[in-house]
Amino acid sequence: MRLAVKIQSTINLLDNFFESSAPFDIIMAKYFRSNKWIGSHERREIAEFCYSIFRKYETINFLTSKITNNFGRFFVLTYLRKFELICDDEINTIFSGKKFEASQLTEFEWKFINSLESYTNLPKDVLLNYPNWMELYFERAFPKNFKEEMLALNEKACVDLRVNTLKSSKDEVVSMLSDFSIEKGKLSENCIRILNGRIGRNHPVIKNGFAEIQDEGSQLIAEICTVSSKDIIVDFCAGAGGKTLAIAAAMNNRGRIFALDKYSERLENAKLRFRRAGVNNVMCQEINSKWLKRHKECADIVLVDAPCSGTGTWRRNPDMRAKFQKKDLDELIEVQAKILETASTLVNRNGRLIYSTCSVLLEENDDQIECFLRKFRNFRKIRVTLPIKENVTDGYYLRLSPFRNGTDGFFAACLERFE
Repeated sequence: MRLAVKIQSTINLLDNFFESSAPFDIIMAKYFRSNKWIGSHERREIAEFCYSIFRKYETINFLTSKITNNFGRFFVLTYLRKFELICDDEINTIFSGKKFEASQLTEFEWKFINSLESYTNLPKDVLLNYPNWMELYFERAFPKNFKEEMLALNEKACVDLRVNTLKSSKDEVVSMLSDFSIEKGKLSENCIRILNGRIGRNHPVIKNGFAEIQDEGSQLIAEICTVSSKDIIVDFCAGAGGKTLAIAAAMNNRGRIFALDKYSERLENAKLRFRRAGVNNVMCQEINSKWLKRHKECADIVLVDAPCSGTGTWRRNPDMRAKFQKKDLDELIEVQAKILETASTLVNRNGRLIYSTCSVLLEENDDQIECFLRKFRNFRKIRVTLPIKENVTDGYYLRLSPFRNGTDGFFAACLERFE
């Protein structure tokens, strides 16, 4: 695919994104379905180019703040001139006006891109690429190494795999990944990290269920649910089933796992993954009051992987920062508290309630736990323990970040019901 055609597709995607409330991955999927002439390799190139722009989103947004229309076009122009240092001749070649290519630049657009050189001494939030309103939240989350932590959230993440021990071994999976540069995980026993590029879902390792794509930090969350073959586990917000799969493998397909979610379509997708992975100790259940009442105090372990801001996953989903507002955070905090309270009714005496997020914000993490414990005196914190030597806990809590640990940002707390 010619660069100019890729640029026009990027402009189209960004325009669609700014006009919609949907996440960027949904926008992309819909766009590529409507443009089947774009091959799989070209789709990856376009996606990577878009994500490169989102990793500079706040800077570009600041520089284009006076633009009132054609946002996608000006975002691309700003990125090419400011970060790719594309010269005038190259811009003329890319914006040629030919079929499938972007139209030629207007006099106003030339004046705009030439003015970009005058911008110096940009604000801290613009340089570190986070919404200005979130500064106090991030400063509270990262009282040390603030700049380094924020820069790490802008880096491109590697791809992590979790070996499915129900069907394969780490050595067997490594031998099937000879085309990749890889290393074994440093924190999770069954993690393999791909250092160069992406692995497609049609690769035999993934297609045959020998391994699952899962960040190493997410794998640790599942490992906190230390399980025995007799346990009854509830994955309260199972979603697509990533952590359920890891727990099922740790249990060697024994015990019982209930995969719960609010949305039945997510559970249908999870069922496909369970079958592919050879998992047969999981029961999928759409959350409803009747089921919750009937299964009160049924579980030895309840995992609440709560919906959250996803700030810990900005490396993989850099578009998330573009539309996230304070009202969204306030709503999430309320939802998290309600979910935690509901899920706690499923924990039996001496059972454990594990709360996790892929957020780095204390408001969604520490504060949420402290608020719950003040309200429910029959639960207490216990220390998170893992079978690794590296210290990844902060007091009682698991706390991971790209800068410190090379994983996505994660938080987990372990609560015990004692009466």
